[in-house]
Amino acid sequence: MADPMEWFVNRVKQLAGFQKMMRGETEKCIMAVQAPAEMGKTWLIQRLRQECATAGLPTLHIDFRDRRPYDYLTVVRTARDQMGATAFNQLTQTINELTGVNIQLSGASAGGAQVSVVGPQANLGGAQVTVGDVAGGNIIKDNCFYVQADSSTARRAIEIRITDAFFACISALATADKKCVFLFDSYEDVTEEADRWLRDNLFARQRDKQLLSTITVIAGRKTPDFGDDWKARLASTGLDPFSQDDVTDYLTNKRKVTGLDIPTVFRTSGGRPGLLSQMVELATVGSEKAEDWL
Repeated sequence: MADPMEWFVNRVKQLAGFQKMMRGETEKCIMAVQAPAEMGKTWLIQRLRQECATAGLPTLHIDFRDRRPYDYLTVVRTARDQMGATAFNQLTQTINELTGVNIQLSGASAGGAQVSVVGPQANLGGAQVTVGDVAGGNIIKDNCFYVQADSSTARRAIEIRITDAFFACISALATADKKCVFLFDSYEDVTEEADRWLRDNLFARQRDKQLLSTITVIAGRKTPDFGDDWKARLASTGLDPFSQDDVTDYLTNKRKVTGLDIPTVFRTSGGRPGLLSQMVELATVGSEKAEDWL
């Protein structure tokens, strides 16, 4: 099966800008890519993700179309799991200390009893239930519990501690030669809580130069409205439709498609990569040999 990244064309400006950020040749560290549907935003994000993998950079990739109920805890856990859990033991330990779960115990004669388990080493006495903290080697195991607090003030205090632990790990992991990269796709579908946390913490820290050697790319039909105080750190861009030369390159050199009237395809697709890809798929339906499906 062909790798869709082998079909990548155009987007030279965005790719070159990202590579410039990777090399540390600019103080801009946030790229916001806003464009309508079918303009190739996901294709671009995947191409940048490939760049990160080739360079061995710790990378978080979230496509908000997956409809997960993202909150700050989900975001930091996802980042840890994708970037490498070993570097985030401080974060995991903090999460374990600040989260808990209620366990319902029941017996044949005594009925039920509520027992609250909090912290990485909590025990249930006679029930001999222990929450362990080591998964193996030097990686601390996440207890996978969730924040339970009686007030908004307590919840806020827990969020601050977990957030601070997360960014302490990022600061230790990121170096001039190994930047940490955050890639966010379909930002128009971001949850309200994840958007608030990212704006107030990740993006704001990058703006204020508190997170050196980090890069963020935000792609979507809508991206955050950054004010004038972000200009020194922000590169905003759209995505232009493909030119006819781009369409020719894509069809002829990348997809190896023959028999199509390229000027007609260009006019019909409007140079929009998503529509162009759909047209190619429709044009090639049934062209494989009968046994190829196996």
